[in-house]
Amino acid sequence: MSAFIRFALLILFASSALGATMQGTVRDFHGQPVRGAAVIIGSVRTVTTDSGGRFAADVPAGTYLVRFTHPGFHAEARQLEAGDAIDIVLLSSFEEAITVSGIRAEETTPVTTTDIGRQEIEQKYHQQDIPLLVRDTPSINAWSESGVGSAGYSYFTLRGIGPTRLNFTLDGVPLADSEDLGTYFVDFPDLAHSLQSIQIQRGVGTSSVGSPSFGGSVNLESIALSRAPETHARIAGGSFGHRFGTAAYQTGSLPGGFSLYSRLSFSESDGFRESSEIRQRNLFVSAQKENEGSILKLTGFSGREEQQLSFYAADLDTLRQDLRANPLTPEETDAFNYDLAHLQYLTTAAGSDISASVYYQRGYGSYRLYDWGTSDLRQYGLDGVLLGTMATLSRQAGNVTAKYGIHINRFRREHTRDLVGATRDYANEGVKDEGSAFAKMTWTRDRLHLYGDAQVRHTAFEYDGDVDIDPISWTFFNPKVGVRFGWTRFASIYASAGVSTREPTRSDMFLGEDNPTIAHDLRAIDPERLFNVEAGIDYRRAAFSIEANVYAMEFRNEIAATGELSEIGLPMRRNVDRSHRRGLEVDAAWDVSGTVRLRSIANLSTNRIEEWTQFYDVYDEAGNWVESRSVVYRDVEPLLSPSVIISQGIEYTPSASWSAGVVARYVGRAYLDNTNDLETPAFFTADANASVSLGRTVRLSLQANNILDNDEIFPSGYSYLFMNRDAAGADNVAGTPYYFPQATRNFVLMLDFRL
Repeated sequence: MSAFIRFALLILFASSALGATMQGTVRDFHGQPVRGAAVIIGSVRTVTTDSGGRFAADVPAGTYLVRFTHPGFHAEARQLEAGDAIDIVLLSSFEEAITVSGIRAEETTPVTTTDIGRQEIEQKYHQQDIPLLVRDTPSINAWSESGVGSAGYSYFTLRGIGPTRLNFTLDGVPLADSEDLGTYFVDFPDLAHSLQSIQIQRGVGTSSVGSPSFGGSVNLESIALSRAPETHARIAGGSFGHRFGTAAYQTGSLPGGFSLYSRLSFSESDGFRESSEIRQRNLFVSAQKENEGSILKLTGFSGREEQQLSFYAADLDTLRQDLRANPLTPEETDAFNYDLAHLQYLTTAAGSDISASVYYQRGYGSYRLYDWGTSDLRQYGLDGVLLGTMATLSRQAGNVTAKYGIHINRFRREHTRDLVGATRDYANEGVKDEGSAFAKMTWTRDRLHLYGDAQVRHTAFEYDGDVDIDPISWTFFNPKVGVRFGWTRFASIYASAGVSTREPTRSDMFLGEDNPTIAHDLRAIDPERLFNVEAGIDYRRAAFSIEANVYAMEFRNEIAATGELSEIGLPMRRNVDRSHRRGLEVDAAWDVSGTVRLRSIANLSTNRIEEWTQFYDVYDEAGNWVESRSVVYRDVEPLLSPSVIISQGIEYTPSASWSAGVVARYVGRAYLDNTNDLETPAFFTADANASVSLGRTVRLSLQANNILDNDEIFPSGYSYLFMNRDAAGADNVAGTPYYFPQATRNFVLMLDFRL
């Protein structure tokens, strides 16, 4: 800790080069100020415009390429000197406006959001998956099963809510599988390189497609096609055998209104944990034809990964002997392909913005696991296809803006299991249909913005296998309301309330069985319901900004994790009657000078389950199973929900040619079970980065993770609780905690080429 403090103070009070204030105003074609536009000053600063379209930033002396971006407008770029003042006009791009506004929250929408723009993605991205890329935003705790972000499966919780209860979309297309609502970013290697922006909504947010936003949503926007040709390549290497390469090309605007973007990527890593090697490939393509008043756009990717599995955690005694221990063997592997294609038609007609699209997704492959305690290697196959269509319409009349959307899809997936080299054990199939529609209304007058949002969603599930199970369907109504008031030209306040209801997953209904052995009653697990209230303030000045909010998430029939795993490694869950998550979130940034910038992020929360029933296996003194026993606990913390998460970043930019920074994180202790007997310890870690230009087109960057070499970073895991019965007949609770260890000090060196 002391080493980090000394380093931080050295950066903070280091002598800096003389600088000046760069300032200006951003307006649209009609001369109206553009609020919330990102002003990206080389690799030095990113600031946003206020309600008057104004911006100001202190920067070191020098010449910078300054880019001006905002959803719904074409990006502009200028060469500017420190101290310059400029007025810039952004031309409307209805392509981006229609694509983003149907799903995302806008600047005045009264919901709790964090936006990550292209510049910030490029600055932070060092081949880690999306969960670790976004972890330095409020209320996120992220980890990787293999221990490093560039290898294997990575996940995050948002306000303690697990990833299967979050909504993930790419340009409005749902990314989660429809049966178990899981999103596996390992199947989308190097996706971040092809993103224009990321918006994280916390709480119920705005209506979207796919599974409802239960704890929050992550909306990804694919890269904007450039009007000028661009070429980008990166090669990288690092600890634990990490090797990476990518190349991308944009044609710019071609005759006939055509343009094309393509990126080819590969990545390989040995992983931090033993036997967690991975190989990944991905091709991402985006092409469009622009006509008078309309655009036809095709976006898609094809990814493949092959890896040695590491989804079982290790017990503490094992980790003290070997931090890199992995209970799975080299023969226990998986190999999956994931293909996505999305065709959009965008137009502006009769004063309305209209979009219509169809999409196709297929995820297919298999994984291998040994039967417990035997030498039988089983291969589990999955082959799922998702077909869908959606349309949105946006129209403004006076003070009212109305947006409507409709979405329909069908998901069909086959599940198989084979004894490797022998016969098939089983095959079954699940089919899930979904249809939803939403309407969003905004009324604006001067500084007041009133918002209303309602979604109706119907979904149905059918099963075909060895056991006859009756189909099931659900219909949900999810309303939301909110208000935002522009207090001053620098600050606004907002409040919102919303309801989100959603169905259990296939695994929930089948009690973790991949091939049901009994006729499960699919109505035994109730849908879960969330009532969410948010209130906050946004304050933005040239050198300082802060976003702070409080929230209350009140659950009924929450489908809560038990802390245990199914036979194929999926988390087990069941209903609890009442629970809640309440807290405070803060995201603040301060330009201390033209060379030093601080960013502080914090989440302080209280999270409770009112009543939890724990089921224990009871063993006698000889270790023989005796019976099962239940115990009721009241007012307990839900598992894997730390009450404190703090991130502190320092960026030092003495010139336009080089920069350095440190991000420190503290995550408080959390529990591995809902009885609060076994816990994940609190931990502190810090990452550092440095970047230097080797000319106008080449840049060298170094990312150093866990620079303090903390060997007790256990952000996630699971547990097994049981009871021992002594000679007197008394039962005593015991248990074994299992942790996913994160990597010790490690490095990634990157070389970027841009033409």
